[in-house]
Amino acid sequence: MEDRLRISVSGIRGKVPEALNVEIASEFASAFSSYLEKGSIALSRDGRESSRMLAMSAASSVMASGLDCVDYGRIPTPFLQFHLRRTRFSGGISVSAGHNPSPWNAILLLNREGHYLEASEGPEVFNVYEAGSFQKAPWNKLGTFQESSFPFDQYLEALSQTVNLKEIKKAGFTCTADPCNGAVSPFLKPYSEFFGLNMISINDEIDKPFSHSPEPSAENSSQAEAVVKAMYSDIGFLANSDGSRLSFVSEKGVGLSEEMTLPLCLLSLKDRIKTAVSTVATSSLIDWVGDTSDIRIIKTKVGQSAVSHTMRAEGAEAGGEGSGSFLFLPFSPGYDSLLALTLVLDLMAKESKSLSEITAPFPELVRKKIKIQVSPEKIYRVMDMLEEKYSGESPDVTDGIRINRKKAWFIIRPSSTEFILRIMIEGHDSESVTDIEEEIKERIET
Repeated sequence: MEDRLRISVSGIRGKVPEALNVEIASEFASAFSSYLEKGSIALSRDGRESSRMLAMSAASSVMASGLDCVDYGRIPTPFLQFHLRRTRFSGGISVSAGHNPSPWNAILLLNREGHYLEASEGPEVFNVYEAGSFQKAPWNKLGTFQESSFPFDQYLEALSQTVNLKEIKKAGFTCTADPCNGAVSPFLKPYSEFFGLNMISINDEIDKPFSHSPEPSAENSSQAEAVVKAMYSDIGFLANSDGSRLSFVSEKGVGLSEEMTLPLCLLSLKDRIKTAVSTVATSSLIDWVGDTSDIRIIKTKVGQSAVSHTMRAEGAEAGGEGSGSFLFLPFSPGYDSLLALTLVLDLMAKESKSLSEITAPFPELVRKKIKIQVSPEKIYRVMDMLEEKYSGESPDVTDGIRINRKKAWFIIRPSSTEFILRIMIEGHDSESVTDIEEEIKERIET
């Protein structure tokens, strides 16, 4: 399965070079350029060893198609999304695999507004890619190439408009940051200076390999937990490689589940939003926040494209997923870790409470996330079998199979980024969760 390319509405993803290499990156960028036909494309990448190579291949193909390419270098994907909305690019390409390990990479496509491609856009690009019939400009009408710097000062100014900057500065928080040597790393110092933070950062050298799995979670937060305790930080946080996901560490040095990020951000905005969008695979904490804060919660399929599309269709202001992802549409069309951090700092400042005090009223739930490797040839046969076995429990098939029971709920779905089944089980006690885990595994193995 290592040589299989993973294709989704937002782009292509795979292990380098077995599944994703310069030839595929070139052809995919050519397909996107041919789909756009004219104009210019903004380009960015994360700090992975393969990202520069793939970005250079993509840039060459954009120019060969007759479109101009502006390269913003190593910046978080949400920065590129923020910038696209405020400029006149025809679209954007981000070279980053986000939460995937170092051997993986991805070519992510963005439309002119900075949104991930929607279901109506992605298939058109893939049709061009599969056909291999690309737009080729003559030698004297090739596109241009330009390197540029992301206007971080504009980003910070816009970010400050979403919160009470004065109160955050007054609080003078001490923060521990673990960006996992990802794309957020170079921006932590100016960010902390702007918001008046005492920032203690680890694993913040973008030229070095990831210090641990770049997936923010309680399981990966041991280093940040130790520093929070040693330095008496008010809060700690972890970001993924492209700065789209975030998880927190409390002032007690306890790593919080990535499922807490979305509920915390919604609490911060509860007086300013009426509707939020999440997914059928997100913790029921989101429903608790909706009930206690009078926010209407709408559920959709997993993925940034589905969430942002549903937000616009339903007139929702905010959205996100249980992966530590949060989107506030008045600010930007992208999942943004620094936005999530800023909103939680704002929440702590305005309530004059620690992170532990803010999360204390949250329902105590037992949660388990499981990955099961299944070959691409079998994955949908397995899903069909499971749907039949759970047919008597009124399954929600919005995305995979979700079953709601009295003491717990669970969802089984094929991953959109890897050849695995993702299973999440959440309940009120460990026994219920364990029983369901054993049940699911037994049914998959039979």
